[in-house]
Amino acid sequence: MRFVILRQADAGGPAGPALTPSPAITVHESADLAPPTEAVRIVFTGTGTREEAGSILRDGPALTGIAVIEAPSRADAVAWLSLQPEGAAFELRETGCAAGLEGVEPGAKASRPRFLVVVRADADTEAERAPPPERLQRMGERNDEAVRAGMLLAADGLRSTANGLRVRVASGRARVVDGPFTEAKELVAGFWLVQADTIDEVVAWVRRYPYAMDRPEVEVRPVVG
Repeated sequence: MRFVILRQADAGGPAGPALTPSPAITVHESADLAPPTEAVRIVFTGTGTREEAGSILRDGPALTGIAVIEAPSRADAVAWLSLQPEGAAFELRETGCAAGLEGVEPGAKASRPRFLVVVRADADTEAERAPPPERLQRMGERNDEAVRAGMLLAADGLRSTANGLRVRVASGRARVVDGPFTEAKELVAGFWLVQADTIDEVVAWVRRYPYAMDRPEVEVRPVVG
């Protein structure tokens, strides 16, 4: 099963330790993120866009990294996360667009700086309501164009938090909280891992992308390393 792990920290807190490997888990992609202060938030207003500094996840757990993994089952993924080092905190989400849009398989090697693009969830994505077919087609075409251009390294939608969970390791124990999570404004609905020479190049691409939402909020964050 394919999952996305969102590494978290309390708002303003430290990033916490990196993931430790396991022979039972395949990590297809992993990225540590620059601090939220280096993020660019793009807000679609209906009459255009505006840019703001900072993360789209302003009040909830801070996003500090992302990993795309393959695990035999959800239970195996949870067991692995529960064995991570003290202070680790994660949100585990199943991958896949509820409407059937195919993701971009991780695996391409980056030769330029990497950036993570995430789109904030809303009530429609949490309810897994499908956007119009013509919009899905445009999204797929734009993804294909970015792959051919060598820009897009990996991408996928995230299923709703109804089947997700959060794991926090503290005081030698793992606390597991099952979804759904009600704070839709502080959730991620999908991601794109891209490479580009500058963050401005990524922001320009974000502005042209045909998102499933009518007025999305999108974040661009540099990847460390």
